[in-house]
Amino acid sequence: MGAIVLIAFVVVYGGGSSFHFGPSWDRENWPAQFQSNGERIYFTGTSSSGVRISAIGGGMHMQMHRGGCVTCHGADRQGSRLMPKFWKVVPPLTPAALFNMHDESSNNDGHGDHEEYDDTTLRRAITKGIDPSGEPLDREMPRWILAAQDIADLIEFLKSPVRNSRLPSH
Repeated sequence: MGAIVLIAFVVVYGGGSSFHFGPSWDRENWPAQFQSNGERIYFTGTSSSGVRISAIGGGMHMQMHRGGCVTCHGADRQGSRLMPKFWKVVPPLTPAALFNMHDESSNNDGHGDHEEYDDTTLRRAITKGIDPSGEPLDREMPRWILAAQDIADLIEFLKSPVRNSRLPSH
């Protein structure tokens, strides 16, 4: 009975566009080529040197799919609802969402009411799970273990505009 309800819910709410089922769900929107080490880490969870980025914790979804940031935040970095916990909203990782001031009353992006990130606070969020206000991030967010250059590259990528992944860049 529960499975039928879940299937009906996904069909009614258009599961593919509203939920992230795993790292290959929207793989057709991945870049044809990665332009940087940070972009490669975001999409694959592996650095350009071939080193797999390790994580501590994270939810069942992340542990099952063992991907990079794209697993939950999507190829377009917009975040969305996460399966199977469809009631959880994964926040976007766009430059506007991370580096611009926002508050809970005007923006329901899942980031909450805190100051914008900078390099230091974003590094702390990625590795320790703490937001700019000093509050813990959701337990579903893995705490990533990255080499200094890899995290610097990932932060630079997160500062960059979201590009249409399938089109070659000039």
